[in-house]
Amino acid sequence: MIASVLSSTAEDGCGYLQPKPAAKISVVVAAFNVAPFIADAIASTLSQSNVSEVIVVDDASNDGTPEIVANIAAVESRVKLIKQARNSGPGAARNVALKHASGDWVAILDGDDLMAPERLAGLIQCAEATGADIIGDNFERITVDGKSTGDYLFPTAEVPFLFEVDSATFIDANQVLGKKRFSLGAIKVMVRTDFIARHEITHPEDLPVGEDFQFILSCLFAGARFVVVSTPSYKYRLRPGSQSWRLTDEHMAKLHVAHAALLRDAEQAGCARAYEAAVDYGRTLDRTTDFVRAVSLAKEGKWGEGIAWISAHPRALPLVIRYGSQAVLNRLKAAMPLGRSSHP
Repeated sequence: MIASVLSSTAEDGCGYLQPKPAAKISVVVAAFNVAPFIADAIASTLSQSNVSEVIVVDDASNDGTPEIVANIAAVESRVKLIKQARNSGPGAARNVALKHASGDWVAILDGDDLMAPERLAGLIQCAEATGADIIGDNFERITVDGKSTGDYLFPTAEVPFLFEVDSATFIDANQVLGKKRFSLGAIKVMVRTDFIARHEITHPEDLPVGEDFQFILSCLFAGARFVVVSTPSYKYRLRPGSQSWRLTDEHMAKLHVAHAALLRDAEQAGCARAYEAAVDYGRTLDRTTDFVRAVSLAKEGKWGEGIAWISAHPRALPLVIRYGSQAVLNRLKAAMPLGRSSHP
């Protein structure tokens, strides 16, 4: 692995090229009730090259998470703990951390996830070679106890590759509960600190889900160059209790507000492809909203209302079939023929 990238302009008095100073990385961790995982998450960052600080913002956890982080910070000066007085969501927590970040790059890590050894050094090399403002990579899904599921964010290849992502592609690859063969949903990135500071970009604080998507889009609409590496060096932990596993009617309402803003931003950016992708994204959002409503009614025991809702909103039926519980599906089978047009 190349330790540094030679500057194409800097020379010493003898005319020799001088290596660029090693880039410093601030790792930002939003943590909420991740006591069983946070120590390993932090350890996976401290072993990385170029990490100058790990900023953990505890979002008013009640399970001992801040105490664990405080104990680590007491013996590791690079770890900084910031405690929120009240739970404000991952976007707000990350924004607090961004205000304190002093590195050349900011890397995002969830408090229950892990980084593979030398992940960040590899991303730095790719970013410097391509001139990227945002750099991300593939991820490997792991179980609660850290075992590989053999499942990745997108297909890997024997020979690693990288590709550039524009705003239209990114929107198209993040359709809500879509069936795209290639997905960039939930990707975790590293961003040049001076870029987000210069453009005053922050995470939305009113979204309990999808805040990463909106943050990256804001960077893209501001002109960022976004490069993705195929190597699965981020470890994404699957656990039913995590916030990203739950969608509610309230979540969907907030996502619709964010989507209206997305349409405006795409139109203002003057990118027809991005606007068309945003319109398609809206269709999947509508379908998912209908599905989430049906699930909510089922959870409340209102089976009749749930069946009536699906009958009136058949575009959600494919999602019920794909994601719904067997009990919901059995009731729907009894109530309506599955062969009817579903208008996905």
